[in-house]
Amino acid sequence: MARKTLTHYAVFHNVGGKTSIAVYYDGGGADVIRDLDYKEASYMVDLLRNEKPMSYDASRKRLSTLHPEPTGENE
Repeated sequence: MARKTLTHYAVFHNVGGKTSIAVYYDGGGADVIRDLDYKEASYMVDLLRNEKPMSYDASRKRLSTLHPEPTGENE
């Protein structure tokens, strides 16, 4: 599966201390990234809140910016 552009996400804090993040794709469809620890999930949510556009490759389990970004953006 190739990278798909994300349009929305939802965060679920599960019993037992693990977190899941549902990611929704441009054009329809979704995947769920399961069993994340709190620190990893917080980092991913921070990216989803602050970066745009974002993509997800479910086969590689890779969340990334859709396009390369220049260095030194002073973020």
